[in-house]
Amino acid sequence: MHTIHSYLTKKRDNFLLLRIIAALMVIYGHSFVLARDVGTTDVFLRNGWPFYSGDIAVMMFFVISGFMVSGSYIARANLADFMTARLLRIVPAFLFVLVASALILGPLFTDLGSAEYFASPEVRRYVTTNLAFSSEMAWTLPGVFADHRMPSVNGSLWTLPAEMRMYLLVAALGVFGLLRNWRLGTVALLALLLAGIVHPRLLPVHTEWLRLGAFFCVGILAQLFKNRIEVRHDVMLALAVLTYISYNTDSYQWLLGLSIAYFCFWFAYRTPYLDLARLGDPSYGIYLWGWPLQQVMVSVFPGITPMPNFLASALAASIMGVLSWRLIEQPALRLKGRVGRFLDRAKARWTDFATGVDKS
Repeated sequence: MHTIHSYLTKKRDNFLLLRIIAALMVIYGHSFVLARDVGTTDVFLRNGWPFYSGDIAVMMFFVISGFMVSGSYIARANLADFMTARLLRIVPAFLFVLVASALILGPLFTDLGSAEYFASPEVRRYVTTNLAFSSEMAWTLPGVFADHRMPSVNGSLWTLPAEMRMYLLVAALGVFGLLRNWRLGTVALLALLLAGIVHPRLLPVHTEWLRLGAFFCVGILAQLFKNRIEVRHDVMLALAVLTYISYNTDSYQWLLGLSIAYFCFWFAYRTPYLDLARLGDPSYGIYLWGWPLQQVMVSVFPGITPMPNFLASALAASIMGVLSWRLIEQPALRLKGRVGRFLDRAKARWTDFATGVDKS
C-alpha cells in the first residue's frame, strides 16, 4: 500500500525540493510583469493554462502548508505550542524583509532625498501595516520603484495574511477536536468549501484568499485521510489525462485543481528522493526576497527582459533564502523549546495562584 501515512513513517520526501521549485516558479512568473514587456507570457499561459506559474506555485504552497500545519497541530495537540511554532516560523523572516526593504532598499532606490524619504509616514506604515497581516496591505515606499511597470516593493506578500488566517483555521479545528475525528473534520471542511463556492461573502476572508483557502483545506483533508489516500503513478497519470481531455468544459478547472493537489504528494513521495538537508529550508526566504530583488534588477539594468531578470533574481533570491534560513529562521525556530518552557512555567504559576497553592 502506497498510502500517504506509509510514506510519512519513512520520513523521506521531496516536499522541500517542491517548495524550492514553487518559490522559483513565482519569480519566473513575476519576471513577465516586472521586467520589460516583450509581448510574451510565461510557459503555462502560452500553452493554454488558466493560471500562470505563480498561481500554480502558490496553490502547491497552500496544499503542502495545509497538510503539514494540520499535522503539526495533531502532533502537539496544544494550542499555545502550535501558535508559538507558527509565529516563529512566519514572523521573523517576514519582519526582516519588511525592515530591510524600508531601511536599506528604500533609501538606495528612492527618487527622494534621504531626509524626505525617512520623514514620510509611508515608511513606518509599510512595516507596521504589513506586519499586522492586514487584508489591506501597504505595497509602496515613497519614491521607490515609482517608474517601474509595477511600483510595488514586494507584491509576493499578499499570501502571508491568508496563510496566517489558515493557521487560525487549523487552531480552531484543533481546539474543537475536529482534527482527531476525520468524519467531523471532513464535514467541517466540506462545509467551508461549499460556503466558499456558493456564498463566498459568508466567509470572513478577503475574496482573493478563497482559492488559497480551498487548497489549504485540501491539504488538511489529505492529513485526515492519510491512511486511505494512495499515492500512485497510475492515479497521477489518470488525473493528468482527465484534466487534459476536459479542457474547455466546466469541469476543467476543478480537475486541474485536484491534479495540482495530488501532484504535490506524488512528487513528494514517488519521485527519487533528493536529500537537501544541508541547505536547510531556503524556500520561504526565496519567496520573500524574489520580488524586491527583481525590482532591484529592473532598476540596476533598465530594459532587462524577463528571462535574464528571472535568472539573475533567482540566483540572488536563492542566496538570500539560504542566508535567511541560517541567520534568521533556524535560530528563531530554536526558540520554540524556550518559549514552550516559559509558557509551561507561567501556566503552572497561574494555576497555583488561582487555586491558592503556595510553593514558597
